[in-house]
Amino acid sequence: QLVVQNGNTLSVPAPVSVSAAQPAIFTQNQQGTGQGEIVNGFTNILADSKNPVHAGDVIAIYCTGLGPVNPAVEEGAIASTTVLSRTVTPVSTTVGGQTATAIFAGLAPGLVGVYQVNVVVPSAVTPGDSVPVVLTEGSQVSPPVTISVR
Repeated sequence: QLVVQNGNTLSVPAPVSVSAAQPAIFTQNQQGTGQGEIVNGFTNILADSKNPVHAGDVIAIYCTGLGPVNPAVEEGAIASTTVLSRTVTPVSTTVGGQTATAIFAGLAPGLVGVYQVNVVVPSAVTPGDSVPVVLTEGSQVSPPVTISVR
């Protein structure tokens, strides 16, 4: 429980959940909504309406809040490009409400404090320009963002 004190006054205790992870996908508008910072895993081109991905394609989802990795990387250090630091807790992904097969979840190689989740776009996804993508780690679920699928 969290209690706030201002002078001699205490607030009513409020329950607070603490979690090792709180996934969130980076977005183009930097507000956590709309087009995700999600690229075609082979071309590294944004999966938007001009460059949609297809069922069976690998996508790379750039995100934050996935918690501890192994091997650990010092805070503020660049993630190795030769030794992958994977998330300690498994990450699951849905694309268009369909479970996506995970290939990798961990720190993005060569970046600082950025996670990358690589998944295969499921074959049963309904095509569109605003297909939702969601990450789940433990009981924590990211806000949905979108990609374009044809």
